[in-house]
Amino acid sequence: MKEIEVKDNPLGIRVYAVGEPDIGHMTEEEHRLFVSSLELRLNAYMEQTEDSRRSKITETYEKKRAI
Repeated sequence: MKEIEVKDNPLGIRVYAVGEPDIGHMTEEEHRLFVSSLELRLNAYMEQTEDSRRSKITETYEKKRAI
């Protein structure tokens, strides 16, 4: 696995790939599919993280309320 340096990366997310992709040789359609795939995975990760955080907050609130 190799880390890919992303030029416009305001979130500082590390991107890894198996092999060495050559994004410069992608067709426009391949580029759109690649970006869409990354977007779907990032959204799923963010939702999972948010759900996990909400569960922990609710659990802490319930424990404090029970005391």
